[in-house]
Amino acid sequence: MMAAFLVMVTVSVLLSGCWDDMPLDTRTLVLAMGFYPGPKPGEVTVDFAFPTPTGLTSSNGSGSGGSGGKGPPSDTLSGTGYTLAQAFSAAQAKTNRDLYLGHTILLVFSTQLSAKTLKLLENALERIGTLDKTPFVAAASAPFDKVVAVKMTQEEFPALYFEELFSCALCTQFGLGVRLWQMAERLTTPGVDLVLPEITPTSQGPAVDHIAVYRGYQYVRSFGHTETAAFALATGKSRKTSLFFPQHWNAEFNFVNTSMHLAVTPKGNTVDATVSLKATETLESISTGTESTHQLAVLSQASSAAIGQRVLQFLDTTQKNEADVLGVGRQLSWTHPEAFKRFKNWHQEYPHVHFTVKTTVKINKMGDIK
Repeated sequence: MMAAFLVMVTVSVLLSGCWDDMPLDTRTLVLAMGFYPGPKPGEVTVDFAFPTPTGLTSSNGSGSGGSGGKGPPSDTLSGTGYTLAQAFSAAQAKTNRDLYLGHTILLVFSTQLSAKTLKLLENALERIGTLDKTPFVAAASAPFDKVVAVKMTQEEFPALYFEELFSCALCTQFGLGVRLWQMAERLTTPGVDLVLPEITPTSQGPAVDHIAVYRGYQYVRSFGHTETAAFALATGKSRKTSLFFPQHWNAEFNFVNTSMHLAVTPKGNTVDATVSLKATETLESISTGTESTHQLAVLSQASSAAIGQRVLQFLDTTQKNEADVLGVGRQLSWTHPEAFKRFKNWHQEYPHVHFTVKTTVKINKMGDIK
């Protein structure tokens, strides 16, 4: 991975005009940025994580920084200010190398940021010319140094680990990757709220099986693994979810994934929302050893009920938090714009939406090759 990254950087230097013919040794390639509340009200502290020259010239995967390398393979600079520009300038003043954001691949937002600060940051990031809109974004309650210090496969460049994790469709149980342009779209579109994957450092490595939910720019709460699984099922982001039915021959299903269709209908002063899920799952084991047609019919019905119930419970919780994670309001604005305009405050209306979840399940039998 490090050798490939070095090749990528070298090719960029040779082919990209954005470097302004500046030598590589005058650049600091920022791979990740963390945004946290500053020490004073209204301030923001921005952490810039980057590979050191030792890390860039290392071609092996050891944590030593390569043969002959001296110093750590990666480092972080921090700056604080009332704007992103001020924080950047404060960090830039600590080094004689130009902090270059053109290769940034990960942005981490503290869940402690105020709505005002998050809005200022989102607007500022949109205006940075060298920063494209494709970095992955995530939330974290832990300090940035804890997020990037977790031991992992690419321990020299932690940002690369998360970039691979969020890019790989089948590497995780849930496909929670969100890019900067998708975050901006959700924050600026009426009738839908932001959901970010939350990075949690653990002794076993970084856990990315929780989500942080926002109401507009305001962080509302985080959801644990069970609720995140329900969110993934409801939004078609489930990849490796499992289901177990001890009451039905101890049947176990793996690779439960879904596709979702949302239909909304205004009815007077209320809105009906129908979530139609098509689920596919693989029968991993069953106590009888083989499965009969009757068993498959029973298990299909049980799976449909279980998935529907989990999704409904999750949606009920989002309504209590006034956070429209499915985009019911957005769908209403597309299909019934006049009805949507009647609701002056969609976040106050969302708790009154009547949800119906319809689920159909296709079971891949044991031994089926997907």
